Amino acid sequence: MYVKIDKDSFEVIILTVSLKIVGIVHTLPQERLTDFMAESTSDYLPVTDAAIYNLSDGNLIAKTKFLSLSRKDVTIITLTSEMIK
Repeated sequence: MYVKIDKDSFEVIILTVSLKIVGIVHTLPQERLTDFMAESTSDYLPVTDAAIYNLSDGNLIAKTKFLSLSRKDVTIITLTSEMIK
């Protein structure tokens, strides 16, 4: 049995050296994305409903319901709601 913890969900864009990942990250309520990235004890960042693109040409590589991304590979992460159009 497990305890369900309420979480907030945010759509993000994550850049690595060669990939662009658009997906959802889940944080504790009221937790800022910067705090979530800096204070987590896990080496991996869980991302749901992810679309993975080749950064150099923009081609879609794969879509997945879940991926676990090494935090050390993240070069940039931003909320899509913060993007300027």
